[in-house]
Amino acid sequence: MFFHASIQWLAVLNVFILCGLFLTQKSKAGPLINTDDVSITAAQQCQLESAYSYNKDGTWSYQVVPACNLNQNLEVSLGYHSSKDQDQIHGFSVQAKSILRPMENDWGVASSLQLSRDDVAHHGDLNWFLNVPVSFQLLDQRLALDTNLGYQHADERLVRWGIASTYTLTEHVGVTVETYNQDRQAPFFQTALQYSLIPNVLTLEASFGDRLHRLKQHWFGLGLSYTPSS
Repeated sequence: MFFHASIQWLAVLNVFILCGLFLTQKSKAGPLINTDDVSITAAQQCQLESAYSYNKDGTWSYQVVPACNLNQNLEVSLGYHSSKDQDQIHGFSVQAKSILRPMENDWGVASSLQLSRDDVAHHGDLNWFLNVPVSFQLLDQRLALDTNLGYQHADERLVRWGIASTYTLTEHVGVTVETYNQDRQAPFFQTALQYSLIPNVLTLEASFGDRLHRLKQHWFGLGLSYTPSS
């Protein structure tokens, strides 16, 4: 039943995608977007992403994730995350990502493995998440579509998915529409607006999201992405 409901919401998102086909393509997802794309940082360069989210029930979370490309095709990131729910939770994660098929003929494939540990939620257990991003560029690269399919090994073992459509309205302004799951309940949906103070270097992001369920779980997010120029 849950899988059937997820497919229904993916179909809903496709309507949003079709409504935005006239827009131009945005090249990379923002720090608040859960669905990963195929791209990695350029060789011998680094990037810093940070994000803060505030929920309507007063809880909040934030994360800081620096990432560096150690050679031509290996990006390694080390993240710190913290959240305030019933408990104060914080932890670390490390991720390795590589491109399996570069973006040739308007599509590509990557893979990533993330290891994480929270000091409260999972009692110090080491969790892992194996993910396969697949990206498409359509309509003469005016539309970018990113899809994820992965397996999460944690307290709740789960097949996770995500789909995001990203556009560039101008050189400085971009829009993202996304849906994804994080548990066995109803999936999440969010929209994000990116503003590049310095294109391809410094980008600010704001998002609004909700769970697709009768019990609403609104949240608002702020993010920053910084990629020093070479």
